[in-house]
Amino acid sequence: MKRRILFIISILLIVTVATYAFFGCGDTIEDPGDNDKQERETSKYVSHTMQVKEDGTFKILQLTDMHFINSEKQISDNVEKSYVYRDEWAMTAATEVIRAADPDLIIVTGDSIFTLDSIQPFTGTNNNEEAFCKFADFIDSFEIPWAFLFGNHDEEGSLISDLGSVEASKQCLADYLKSDALKYCIYEDGPEDITGLGNYIINIVNRDGSTNMPLVLFDSGSYLRGVQDEIDGQYYADQQKYEWVHDDQLDWYEDAIKDISRIEGKTVDSIVFQHIPFPEYGDVLYSYIDALTELGEDWEDTINAQWTYGNTRTLETEIGEITYHGGIYNDGMVCSSYVGDFHGHKYDGGHEFDRLLSVGSTKYVFCGHDHRNTFSFTYKGIRISYGMSIDYSANGIVPEIVAANQSIFDENIQRGGTLITLGENSSVTVTQVPFTRNLYRETLEEKHLTK
Repeated sequence: MKRRILFIISILLIVTVATYAFFGCGDTIEDPGDNDKQERETSKYVSHTMQVKEDGTFKILQLTDMHFINSEKQISDNVEKSYVYRDEWAMTAATEVIRAADPDLIIVTGDSIFTLDSIQPFTGTNNNEEAFCKFADFIDSFEIPWAFLFGNHDEEGSLISDLGSVEASKQCLADYLKSDALKYCIYEDGPEDITGLGNYIINIVNRDGSTNMPLVLFDSGSYLRGVQDEIDGQYYADQQKYEWVHDDQLDWYEDAIKDISRIEGKTVDSIVFQHIPFPEYGDVLYSYIDALTELGEDWEDTINAQWTYGNTRTLETEIGEITYHGGIYNDGMVCSSYVGDFHGHKYDGGHEFDRLLSVGSTKYVFCGHDHRNTFSFTYKGIRISYGMSIDYSANGIVPEIVAANQSIFDENIQRGGTLITLGENSSVTVTQVPFTRNLYRETLEEKHLTK
């Protein structure tokens, strides 16, 4: 009897010691009552939640304006007009940027394709569905979670005539993003009762489940379409007058930030991603240029590729203090949301920047759209930045717009990606991931051609 009792006691001791040793060599068991991650409420406005890595960091790679055209046109002795190379170059550039950045999340800020009807005579196709699927399959192949928001070109092409409307074209592409064909895409349509398609929030959380950084993705629209003239009653559109983030989207954003902040017990910092920049992008740039000019400086000596990205220079301007963080102004203009009159209607480009200021959450905004602008400024506490583009097609197909200052062939200073690294206490580091190879010249050499 005593032997049996001693045997049982021995077994219990062995199990106890083994259990202690097992948990003592790795992660300890937390008291369920102290496990914030399990008990923390998730805001109804959040579509996806992703956690920082064990070292407390999380890397987001912004890719923009990839402009897949899906053309098979090839001329043996003319690389410039052999449009079959364009997507190959874009994929090569994006692949090197993604591998160099090694991100935890990729966000594509629109204009993944370039298949508008006006380029069909050059490329032989305007099939935006095929081009978009090619783009999406390519990004998905990296097996990295990725998000997408629409630009002004994605919807353009054969789907508009096939399905009868811009909205139907856009929804068809969105449905592919949500389909089982893609394993890593985390795109969402977003609320049905607000403007646009693809307004959603990805919440990056710390190891304990607390919010590190909400990522707000906006559909910034495309062009002024279907505008009825107050005098002649006709409907007009203008593809050089760009849309904006509408007030109902900003209402949704404000409600979402307030709800996430309520859960956290403080106003959270956040980052906004969209395609089309708001007017303050231009206001800030031109004010900074004016300030440099008043100092007797040539602004092109400062706002250029030689300025080390991440170094700062702060100037007092006519609109207040502005800090330059690097990047180039190289498009000749800032193609922002439209401000002005158009066929009897006044447009002010939306109220986004003012709303971001009033909510007091967003500290960073990243956009695409202007393929050759990569500058970054902080104004009134918000850093507004262009992402580096991948473009090999929009500035290089239609002959009349391929001027010396718009050549895709021998200039690479605008090409690459933008890496946003989150750290502890919602810290943010922004760096560029440039792609500097000249694939046009490499192709010429490979084909033994001089041009």
